[in-house]
Amino acid sequence: MAGVSGPLTFAVIFGVLCVRQGGAQHEYERHPNDGWFNNLLHPDWGAIDTHLLRRSPTNYSDGVYEPSGPNRPNPLDISKIAFHGKDGLQSDRSRNALLVFFGQQLVEEIMDAQRPGCPREFFNIRVPKGHKYNPSNKDDLEMPFLRARYDQRTGLSPNNPRQQLNEITPYIDGNLIYGAGKAVEDALREFKGGRLLATDRDIKKSFPVQNDIRLPFANPPSPRDHVLRPVNRFRRYGNPRTHENPFLTAFAIILFRYHNKVAADIEAANSSLTDEEIFNAARKRTIAQYQKTVMYEWLPPWLSINITGSPFNIDEYPYVGGKKNPYAGYDPNVHPGISTEFQAAALRFGHTLVPSGVKTMAVRAAACKISTRSVKGRFTTNNTGENVQVEGVRLCNAYWVPEEALEVEPGLDDVVRGMIFTTAAKEDNIIVSDIRENVFGPLDWSRRDLGALNIQRGRDLGLPSYNDVRVAYGLHRRINWTDVSPDYPEVLRKLSVLYGSSPDKEPDDLDLFTGGLLETNANGPGQLFRRITLDQFLRIRHGDRFWYENRQNRLFSDEEIAEIQSTTFTDVIDQVTDVFKDDIATPKPINVFLCYNSGQPPACKCTNFDPDETSTVQETCEPLRHYDYFSGSEASFLATVIIIILSIPATIGMMMLIAKRRKTALNQAGPRPATRVAHGKDFFIATEWVGRSPTGALVSRDVKIQTNTQRMKVLVSNPRGQVFRMIDLRTSGSAESGQHKALVTRSRDKNNRLLMLAVPGEIDLVLHFTSQGERDDAFAKFRQFFKEQGWTFNEGPSMDEHIMWREAFTIDQRREVLTRFFKSILDALSGDADADGTSTDQTVEEDVLQTKLTRTEFADALGLQPHSLFVRNMFLLVDVTGDGRVSFHEFKTYFGILSSGSADEKAEIFFKMFDTSRQGKLSRDNYKKMILSLLELQETPDQGNVDIDNMVNTVFAQLGKGKNDYLTFKDFKSIMFSESDDVWKSAVLDLAVAGETLPAPRGPARRQTVKNRAQSFFRNYSQSVRRPSSRPGSRASVALPLQPRTKQESVTKSQKLYQKFTRYVDNHRREIFWLVLYTLVTLGIFVERAHYYSFEREHAGLRRLAGYGVSITRGAASAQMFTYASLLVTMSRNTLTYFRETVLQRIIPFDSAHDMHIYIAALAMLFTVMHIIGHLFNFYHISTQASLDLNCYFREYFRATHELASFHYWTYQTVTGLTGVALTLVLLVMYVFASPYARRHVFLYFSTTHNLYIVVYFLMFLHGAARLVQVPLWPYFFLGPMVLFLLDKLVSVSRNRVLLPVHKVTLLPSGVTNLVFKRPLTFNYQSGQWVRIACPALGAGEYHPFTLTSAPHEESLSLHIRAVGPWTTNLRRIFDPNTANRLGYPKIYVDGPFGESHQDWFRYKVAVLIGGGIGVTPFASILKDIAYRSKEVGRFTCDKVYFLWVTRTQKSFEWMTDIIRQVELADVDDYVDVQICITQMKEKFDLRTTMLYMCERYFQKIAGLSMFTGLKAKTHFGRPKFHDFFGALKDTHSDVSQIGVFSCGPPAMTRNIQLACTEINAYTGPSLIHHFENF
Repeated sequence: MAGVSGPLTFAVIFGVLCVRQGGAQHEYERHPNDGWFNNLLHPDWGAIDTHLLRRSPTNYSDGVYEPSGPNRPNPLDISKIAFHGKDGLQSDRSRNALLVFFGQQLVEEIMDAQRPGCPREFFNIRVPKGHKYNPSNKDDLEMPFLRARYDQRTGLSPNNPRQQLNEITPYIDGNLIYGAGKAVEDALREFKGGRLLATDRDIKKSFPVQNDIRLPFANPPSPRDHVLRPVNRFRRYGNPRTHENPFLTAFAIILFRYHNKVAADIEAANSSLTDEEIFNAARKRTIAQYQKTVMYEWLPPWLSINITGSPFNIDEYPYVGGKKNPYAGYDPNVHPGISTEFQAAALRFGHTLVPSGVKTMAVRAAACKISTRSVKGRFTTNNTGENVQVEGVRLCNAYWVPEEALEVEPGLDDVVRGMIFTTAAKEDNIIVSDIRENVFGPLDWSRRDLGALNIQRGRDLGLPSYNDVRVAYGLHRRINWTDVSPDYPEVLRKLSVLYGSSPDKEPDDLDLFTGGLLETNANGPGQLFRRITLDQFLRIRHGDRFWYENRQNRLFSDEEIAEIQSTTFTDVIDQVTDVFKDDIATPKPINVFLCYNSGQPPACKCTNFDPDETSTVQETCEPLRHYDYFSGSEASFLATVIIIILSIPATIGMMMLIAKRRKTALNQAGPRPATRVAHGKDFFIATEWVGRSPTGALVSRDVKIQTNTQRMKVLVSNPRGQVFRMIDLRTSGSAESGQHKALVTRSRDKNNRLLMLAVPGEIDLVLHFTSQGERDDAFAKFRQFFKEQGWTFNEGPSMDEHIMWREAFTIDQRREVLTRFFKSILDALSGDADADGTSTDQTVEEDVLQTKLTRTEFADALGLQPHSLFVRNMFLLVDVTGDGRVSFHEFKTYFGILSSGSADEKAEIFFKMFDTSRQGKLSRDNYKKMILSLLELQETPDQGNVDIDNMVNTVFAQLGKGKNDYLTFKDFKSIMFSESDDVWKSAVLDLAVAGETLPAPRGPARRQTVKNRAQSFFRNYSQSVRRPSSRPGSRASVALPLQPRTKQESVTKSQKLYQKFTRYVDNHRREIFWLVLYTLVTLGIFVERAHYYSFEREHAGLRRLAGYGVSITRGAASAQMFTYASLLVTMSRNTLTYFRETVLQRIIPFDSAHDMHIYIAALAMLFTVMHIIGHLFNFYHISTQASLDLNCYFREYFRATHELASFHYWTYQTVTGLTGVALTLVLLVMYVFASPYARRHVFLYFSTTHNLYIVVYFLMFLHGAARLVQVPLWPYFFLGPMVLFLLDKLVSVSRNRVLLPVHKVTLLPSGVTNLVFKRPLTFNYQSGQWVRIACPALGAGEYHPFTLTSAPHEESLSLHIRAVGPWTTNLRRIFDPNTANRLGYPKIYVDGPFGESHQDWFRYKVAVLIGGGIGVTPFASILKDIAYRSKEVGRFTCDKVYFLWVTRTQKSFEWMTDIIRQVELADVDDYVDVQICITQMKEKFDLRTTMLYMCERYFQKIAGLSMFTGLKAKTHFGRPKFHDFFGALKDTHSDVSQIGVFSCGPPAMTRNIQLACTEINAYTGPSLIHHFENF
């Protein structure tokens, strides 16, 4: 004691209170609510949540925690044999119902070890076929049973077996009245006069107040109604199970009233006491009285009543060392804890005494009689729909509805009086059906067998067998089954057989509860249960320092103890109720726990409750009912799954619809203003309607209409002068009338802004204007023009716009005719028309034969501009009749020659096209026009880059011609056939008509096929290259003139594959290392969490509940957290740009951050899908479980006990579920709009949805913060990347808050816009880097990435932006100099610069730069840098640069030609090798390409320049053959280890380059390291 007195002093002082009584003052310690420090030597003895004691050894089947008796019989079979019998047998020793139900409430005072453990452990009892619970004879039906809660620090080894817990104190300390904690006690108090909260100040009429604060009481459904009700229907009591039945509740009311009665007496005796003093004084007196009642009034008759009616004498019973047991004071070495034998078996002896109900007694008219109450007829033997009167209260139908009997009818007094005068059940082995078959259960199993549950509980607690417990308690073993009890031989015989034994053998496997209950005799419990029970209560009395008889605790004086001793429970009842009203029950019983006859009638008499009595209507027990917890969740579950599945195509459809609408909006006709310029005398601006799209939307274009009086033409061009079509009045007219007539129609609705011009033989011209005035001005100009040409100008009646749309003769209608026209031409030339013996003219439709092509249609068929010189001359040549139209036969004749004629025939036609005098010779002017026409074909009408006159003079001088000489056809052939006439043989003139091509002939004797001509042309064109060509007939593909020096070695297929693999690994070792490392870490996180929840958290139970889906979802959740947090690192552009210039770049491939971002996002999506699908299954499993069972898994989620946790509750009414749904939808939108299609077509939506990452991270925080399953781990993953990202973002914000002025804007061909803007003072960058820009005029928050085309030495920054989407198109519009000059150019925000792989070109000894289309922009900056630094000594570590420019036509990127020229002028050491590939023509064997090729090759020979670009760089026609080029490159630079290949262009090009690099890397030599960017 001395060893612990110091540490305990502080606790003792805090437990001491000062109370003044009778004017004197003395100190006493308050009885602790939680039992701690009751025993100062052992502070935890008797404390709440401490172990049950074990007097007998544990008998777990595995020695640790598995239930005992795995081979014992089914408890339901045991119950049927051992506990079944007739209901309504009454006690042999006058025990009454008050004794029985007092024992039940006493259990709630000292013991609460029946709450299931968490996680739930099911130890279900299989229901045999033929059992009452199994009428359908199912094989797998089980009655639910949950194992008891235990200390999770135990059950780990045989040396530390599982130990169950008592959740309240074992002391008789008023927990039943005041609760097991101070918080509960305070919730019950009034804090006035020391009282508990009451409904009435009149003690005998008062009840506790309603539980409107929803104290957590037990609240199962009443098995009678099978409906959950709210807990606030109950009243406030200290014991959470007080409301189990009205008899248990009655005791709680009595003790509640008694406390208030004592408090009132104390206050009346000493009004100066405070509320706290009164309350504590009343509390200790009430507890003391209760202790006395239990120990000296209730326990003796419970233990034994002999045949003479004398109860058991505790003082005479030997307890310790054979000594007698009068109370001798407190002993701190006595442990008061509840033993497992007492909890699981001994005290359950009372189950055999429980009657089927109580005959309630009423005092009416000075007489005591059985009272009745009204119940629904369907709950009675009457079985009607109306209410009927029944006597008393049937136990099986009274569970969890105590208020019906106590507060309505018959009332508290009648119920208490009924318990006194209703006998208990007979002291035997029988348990009445009200608890044996019809005790309450959960919602899914409303009725259970209490006898079977008792047996199963003993096995759950690992109790040894009946005989072993007898030995542990100092009793001899039973030598055979009949030795257990002489009163039940037949029962014991059947049991022995059931247990697989025989009556003459020892019952060593018999369950404790079954054997102990079979010892029962008329006196009471048998030898074993009596000893266990007495041992328990004596330890409680001797081990309680606050026992009322312990004078050392100074709680009571001798006089007070004597007063307590003299006060009986009868007195207590009498003081707070009217049970003994009007002396009907006098003389009052000496021991109220024994039934007695109070006197002669009309006094109360003992009665028995027999549910089988037929003289009166009896209540019947409602049968077993089940409940499917998933019921009601079907619709929400199905709807959720459908919504999630359909949201995928819905989001994709929404994205495509938005893209389609935006595309339509750009093309749709209507009142949208064109780019307006001042109207001239002979031109004006309008919007032309050209037809309808496949969706029916109007398709329009901005046009410039120009009238040419001299040439009698109406030209329709774009605002920059490119001619779309022309109306030639010289060839148009009405054949029937012989007059020239034009018809104009004007609209009369929608502000009168539409005009339609109809000219015979032409497609109608439908124009929309911004105002009626502009339209009328155009009308006047048309009228003036047509009158000047001598045409009749008629105006038709005005129409509504929609009628004009319908009546107009459109391009679509004309196209149908032209399609048949050209198809007939192709059929005729291919011989299809002659195959069946019919002539060509017979097979061609009449309207086709009559069709004549205008010059515009002729040009469109050739894929050329109608105003070009080439088209004009060819049209005049083909138009033999000179009527300004080309007929069917005229077109067929010349196209046949151009398709299949000889080389001389084709060359002659080409010669005649420019021999306009038809004299068989070409003058210098004619030859010059021919060259100009060829340049026009390349959209290069100007000769700013080439001196045409010098070129012509050079050609003539080369041929020995003088100044006035001319070229004959022979001279012309010497130029055009300078290479090989095979080129001309393979040259054709293709038609650009709706995908039609010249079909192959039917036999070998027919003309050479298109494929063969392609092969022939390619062989001649590529003869300077050693390597063989690619597959025949492919699109234009050229081998660059870089000759290999050595022959490529021969390798086997396996060697080639191995070389490819090793080269790939070597070239990408950094990327592979970090990719593999990241993947392994991610998988490790997934596996660790999955393993943790599968095995290490097995005790948590969630995995057992929902299967391994929980393991998968938890693993996926952690992997999600890691991946989504990692994305922030890949988004920290400034940080990556900074570190890529450090030594870390050698270890970490920072240039692959974007690819890593995509890979991580893909991983995140994979784990997200796993998480979502897993949770659908998990929530389904969870929704099939009882709500109370789920409370222990999800302790952060409070639900009222009457509310079931359905699927929609977990999904839509919890933070975790709701945020999970929101995250699913948000992530779905983000991923869909992050697709390449969305980036190309709806970039604004991609950018907007991608910024939802803020919402995602916030929702993820909420998702985990709700602690549904575990402590949130998200912050651990998120914190570091978040700090890095925020710092990186601050850098960007500090830059892009300043608006930069745009100095210069140039609109270039192919929709390219050149922006030149101010360079901030602190803006330092390297060639090849890129920036993000935003324009407030288009939305300040929408940033787009573009590569800088300016060089680091330049004072301004420049970008070349191609209009390929809505944002870039609108950017081009608002920066149009025609509209912006008046107000100035809009300003822009710039964020950057950011690094990419292209800026590392100089790190390789040999660098190859390949630009495709607008993808040439990063190399513009690099080439400028090279030109600027070309004269520096040791300027670069790179020794050689190859620049390949693949472009449709160099005119589209004329600005790039200027940059290349700068490089050529500065590059005196041949440092840069430039090759240009023009891919405009569709086929390399096309006639036009042939002409260009011949002229270009001839001009390069004599002038050393390209006639297209004016550059030294060679110009090639077609697409480059990267495979051959790279092979030759490896041979040329075999002395280097690596060659850097840097490409930027369309995905198809970069993909071909990658395939070529991979293929070439299969051979020995330097490795090709490919870095690419797509646009």
